[in-house]
Amino acid sequence: MNRERLIVMVGGVTLLFFLVTTVSTILLYLSPVVVQGQSEEPLPVLLIHGYRSTNEVWDEWVDRLENLGIQTEAVSFEDDPATDINEDECGSAEDHATKLNQKITDFKAETGREKINIVTHSKGGLDARVYLAKNSSNADVANLIMIGTPNEGSPLADRYYLRDDCKPAVYDLLTTSPVLNVGKNEHTKYHTIASNWVSEYPFVWLPEDINCPSPSSWFDITGWNFLTFQYVGRYEILEPNDGIVPVDSVEESGEFDSLGRTDNCHTNMFTDEEFQKVLEVLRG
Repeated sequence: MNRERLIVMVGGVTLLFFLVTTVSTILLYLSPVVVQGQSEEPLPVLLIHGYRSTNEVWDEWVDRLENLGIQTEAVSFEDDPATDINEDECGSAEDHATKLNQKITDFKAETGREKINIVTHSKGGLDARVYLAKNSSNADVANLIMIGTPNEGSPLADRYYLRDDCKPAVYDLLTTSPVLNVGKNEHTKYHTIASNWVSEYPFVWLPEDINCPSPSSWFDITGWNFLTFQYVGRYEILEPNDGIVPVDSVEESGEFDSLGRTDNCHTNMFTDEEFQKVLEVLRG
């Protein structure tokens, strides 16, 4: 074999080795790291809405999380034919917790994961807390993030619950509600995001509070009622609050890990500010 041919062969082998090493490194970087058989991809996320609400409040978050490669589902609770209750909006935390047993089982099967994260708004956090307490030996929820959840109830519920037709859900919001005293699941980390609503009007000619905007439709009666109720409630609650829930009720005197606070009213806690706080946990 002459010298020139040997040089070409050696060069070819070196180039092939370089290409194989480079491609392998790129694939390793792009592929999820596996430790003891468990993928380190972000865990799937179950979103739970609150009182007098539906899973539609999460539409934007579902899209954003899915675009980030995080499997996401927003829960709705089916009506019970035996009752006249609007189960999705006005069902009790106990009933919703029971329904979550099957919903979480199905969600884990759909995503192929043994653990999930749960993100909630308002009473949805109480639904999840009751579920976790009833399944205290279960380790299927890594993190519970509660946005504006009345963990110590709301004084507005104490004042107006007799006039409220969204029963039995409103009973869970009382400061004396038994569901507020459920225990914690030691396998789950509990986090909160509270808000001390501060009105902000960027334009004198447009008196729209950007921290608590008006409903997008003039025909959204529920939205307008909530907006009015929050404006009244923020002054009736004699401590920092989001218009419905006091900050201290959400954070429960440091019982849970606080991810911080925002300046938004209760129904506007789906902004990018809350999303980024939540994302820090979801990305691990």
